[in-house]
Amino acid sequence: MEQENIYHRYLNLPFEISKHPLCETVPDSMQHIDIWPYKDEAMDKWLASIGLHCNHTEVFYTPPNGGELPIHADDLTIDNRAKINITWGPKEGTVRWWESANAKQITDLESAKEMLGEELQPDDDFSERQHTNLLAKKEDCTLVYECGTNTPSLLNVGQLHSTYNPTNEPRWTLCFVPGDHNVRGGRYLTFKEACEYMKEYIIGDDDGN
Repeated sequence: MEQENIYHRYLNLPFEISKHPLCETVPDSMQHIDIWPYKDEAMDKWLASIGLHCNHTEVFYTPPNGGELPIHADDLTIDNRAKINITWGPKEGTVRWWESANAKQITDLESAKEMLGEELQPDDDFSERQHTNLLAKKEDCTLVYECGTNTPSLLNVGQLHSTYNPTNEPRWTLCFVPGDHNVRGGRYLTFKEACEYMKEYIIGDDDGN
């Protein structure tokens, strides 16, 4: 029996997501930037039409030539929280999901650097929120799923995941956090809940085919 895809769905949104100005820049290294209270008017209207709100926004940059965002879950434990992402960059760039028995809770930048070592560049940017994650070394992980997100995508970011850019082109992603009430830091939607809210906009089957 084929395993259910608990990681990703493509979305056929009835509007085009505006490119954030930061996504026009080309940084020297990985970036993860909190841009709240930035909002996309069309996204806000669409979320409201299906009974949701945007609780948070952020952008992140995966540099070219094998650049990666470290393997992490978006909280200190494995859960199934959902986000909506859109990427501008090469079609070969991907989000990867992993399994690991050796993920560790990280609550400060120094611990992240100590754990990941050479996986981080000296000038990689880390926001305060990014310090509070479950992190894992690639050598301790098994790749379980991978896809591109140049098409608007619903992602399960409560599972271990990372990004990858094998090309010589820049890769930026804009991220929206859907919630069931308009309070920043309020309850996250689970991936399953988000799939139910957005079922009329999901493309194809579990793999978006």
